[in-house]
Amino acid sequence: MTVNLLADITNLNFAYTLGQLSLTKLIKQLPEDRQRFYMFGTPIYNNLGDLAVSEAQKRFFAENFPGIVYIEITEPQTDQAIEELLPLLRPDDMIGYVGGGNIGNLHIAHEIPRRKVFSTFVNNKTISFPQSVYFEDTEEGQEELRKSQEAYNKNPNLTLVARDTQTLNYFKEHFEVNAIFTSDMVLFLQPKRPEFERDGTLFIMRKDAEKVTSDELIAQLTNSLESAGEEVEPTDTVLSFKAYDVKTDADPPLDIVRISERNWLLTLKLDQIKASEVVLTGRLHGMIFSAITQTPCLVFDNNYGKASAFYYNWLEDLDYIQHTTETDPKKLTAMVKDLKNYDHSDTLDFSHTYDALINLIKE
Repeated sequence: MTVNLLADITNLNFAYTLGQLSLTKLIKQLPEDRQRFYMFGTPIYNNLGDLAVSEAQKRFFAENFPGIVYIEITEPQTDQAIEELLPLLRPDDMIGYVGGGNIGNLHIAHEIPRRKVFSTFVNNKTISFPQSVYFEDTEEGQEELRKSQEAYNKNPNLTLVARDTQTLNYFKEHFEVNAIFTSDMVLFLQPKRPEFERDGTLFIMRKDAEKVTSDELIAQLTNSLESAGEEVEPTDTVLSFKAYDVKTDADPPLDIVRISERNWLLTLKLDQIKASEVVLTGRLHGMIFSAITQTPCLVFDNNYGKASAFYYNWLEDLDYIQHTTETDPKKLTAMVKDLKNYDHSDTLDFSHTYDALINLIKE
């Protein structure tokens, strides 16, 4: 039975990502007269930034390309999906890989399946959605870069989309593929949430391999803010009650994030941010979540500068979003107090920043 309604296709996609339906059976139920876009790498782990990217990509297609059938393939399904899709792929079908900030060797578990996809579907238009890149300047990092170059360069139909100029320049210098520049997909989201009475300072700080803001500075800043009468609440964009993508035997048996609950989980976090007076964050998507909820935000960098690179490319004109390299807790406390005084009703229209991506898909 062929399906054509968006709701029916969405339900098929949900069933497929839960393992209740094979990709082959899903494809055989799709309308023959509609172009298809297969988005690989969809996360089912607990990082809300990455989950928000996938949610934004889905909405981007729904708004700009309602005639294209959009199918999400989760990262753990990569190998089986490649095997099933190859004999069924049509010449005008397109292949995508999820955006984010994990091209490189710091998150190699994400880079390996990306290489497989790029080097396999060499005859179809292939698009790596907006990313940041970082290969360490070490023997290991450069060896992983070589492997990625070999895989990416096999695909003459591949376009890498950079979300900051630092990444765009790197792509052009190190890969023999097309490269274009857009903002992060999450800025496509303009959530219509109720107004909240704002209260307190929210910390959204990194705890992973990209962290550079020390625990000592965070503790000192917390004490300084509390001494100044501020209420401080720590949180994260990584969900403690959902499974992480890199598991050990010691990890609790946590559940994956189903793509059907992704928007709900994102909404809960955006509401928490929108109910805060100020956000302090070392996460790029902590900054973006603040921008799209009009919440004053003080941004610390990560270990290779992707947060600051994105800030100066896209968000510097928002006076309630500020990047800092300050490490004096008293000066940071004063900056937090100043941020509270900004009128945070202003927003920027980022829709035009995706024009190059829209044109690429239309070509």
